Amino acid sequence: MRPRLPRCLSVALAACVLLFEAAQAQVMPFGGNFGPGLSPEDNRLLVESVVRLNAAKPSRVRCSEAWSNRQTQTSGTSTIPRVFRSGGMACHLVRHYIVVVGQAPAPDYQLTWCRT
Repeated sequence: MRPRLPRCLSVALAACVLLFEAAQAQVMPFGGNFGPGLSPEDNRLLVESVVRLNAAKPSRVRCSEAWSNRQTQTSGTSTIPRVFRSGGMACHLVRHYIVVVGQAPAPDYQLTWCRT
């Protein structure tokens, strides 16, 4: 006979896995890669632009941070189009416009960031 986990423990473990995945998405959406065609350095520069935007207090509409990688000729801009409150937290939407040389224009990525 195999040992079995109690039903409540199984449910608790499954909830922990799901919560971990949700937390990872808040910290680094898309598994750390914002789009096809971006090099690891492009991703690093993009994330740094978001960090600079998120560090500004208070967040303001139309604040923007540009980035570019001379090696890959990839560039982009991260802009705050909206500031709002959700669940008592200060939040803002960040729109990412990314240009990858040799590829069709990508759709803008829009992600919500909240101060916890």
